Amino acid sequence: MRRGLLWLGALLLLGGCASSRPIDEIQIIQQMGYDFENGRYTGTAVYPTFKQGPMTKPNMLTTTSPTVYDLIPRLSSKSALPVEEGQLRLILFGKEFARRGVTQITHSLARNNKVGSHLLLGVAEESAKELLKIAANTTLSDTLYLPNLVEQNEQSMNLPKTNLHLFLYRYFSPGSDPFLPYFEKKGDFAKLEGVALFRDDRYVGHVSLRDSFLMKILLGETKNGVYQLKVGNRGKQGEDRVMLQNLWAKPKYEWKRDGSRHVLDVFVHIHASVRDYPSWLDQPGQDLFADVKKKMQNELEHNMRRLFRYFQKKRIDPLGIGDFVRSVTRHWDSDAFYREYPDLDIRPHVTVDIVHTGIGE
Repeated sequence: MRRGLLWLGALLLLGGCASSRPIDEIQIIQQMGYDFENGRYTGTAVYPTFKQGPMTKPNMLTTTSPTVYDLIPRLSSKSALPVEEGQLRLILFGKEFARRGVTQITHSLARNNKVGSHLLLGVAEESAKELLKIAANTTLSDTLYLPNLVEQNEQSMNLPKTNLHLFLYRYFSPGSDPFLPYFEKKGDFAKLEGVALFRDDRYVGHVSLRDSFLMKILLGETKNGVYQLKVGNRGKQGEDRVMLQNLWAKPKYEWKRDGSRHVLDVFVHIHASVRDYPSWLDQPGQDLFADVKKKMQNELEHNMRRLFRYFQKKRIDPLGIGDFVRSVTRHWDSDAFYREYPDLDIRPHVTVDIVHTGIGE
C-alpha cells in the first residue's frame, strides 16, 4: 500500500513536470497597453528579460492593427518566443481608446482563464505606449513599477480599490459605474494623478488624488489616506497647513422623501491623526485644534457637495448610490432613478475626531 502511494506521488510529480515550461522559453507579458491613434489601434506589451541572478530588464513589443482583436496575435508574430499572459498584472488604456469604450478588452479578459480577476486596469492621460515606455526605461530592476504604484496607493494612500473583478461588477450593476486609476506623464516620469471615471464602459472624466480620498471615504473602504488642510498664515514660510491621516472612516446613507422630492443624507464619521502641523497650534491653554476640527468638517462637506455635483453633471454614479437606493426601495426602477439623479438633493454631514499626534514644525 505504501509503495503504491509512492508510485502515485511520483506519477503526479512527473505529470506536473511534463506540462511545465522553462522560463527562458516563453515571453512573459506583465503589462499591456492599448491606444487608438490616427484611425488604428496600437498594442504595447512589457515583458522582463531575465539576466544572471535575480536581475531583470524590462523590454517592449509594439504593433498596430485596424482592429483591436488581433493585437495579441500580431505581437506574437514579432516575438521569438511564445507569448504567455498568465503573469499579466496591468492593462493600461490610452485616454482616446478609453473614450471609445473598453468592454471589448475587459470582456475578453474575463473569458481568459489564464488571467486572474485581480488584474489591475488603468487609464493614461495621453498614450499608454508612451507611459509604459517611460516606466520601462526608468525602472531597470522593477518591471512592475506601475502595478506596485497602484497597490501601495490603495493600501496606504488615497486611491480607492480597483481591479478587473471590481470593474466588471460596477459595469454590470444597474446602480453604479466603474472607475480606474488615472496616470499622467510628468517629464520623464509616470505619475498616479487620481481616478478615471466611466459612464458604462466609456471614459468621461477624472478627479484628482485629493478627491479620490473623498471617494475612498464615501465608498466605506478606507483605513488610510492623507488630507492637507490650510489653517492660516502665521508661520515664517507663508501659508500654514495641517497634514491629517485618516485612521478610520465610516459613511452612512439615509434615503428619504422631503415633500415632493427625494433627499439623500450622507453621514460620515472620520477618526484622523495629525501627522504634521505648525508649532503655533500648540499654544498652552488654547485648544486651537478645535478650530482645525471645525474647519476640516466644513471643508470636507463643501468638497463632498462639489464632488457629488460633478458626478451628477456627468450623469455617472461611481459611488454606487443607485445600488444603495435599490437596497432600500421596493420595485426599484433604474431608468426612473437616473432620470431624477442629476437633480437629486445629496446632503453630506461630516464629523471629525482628531487624535493629537505628530511633531509640530
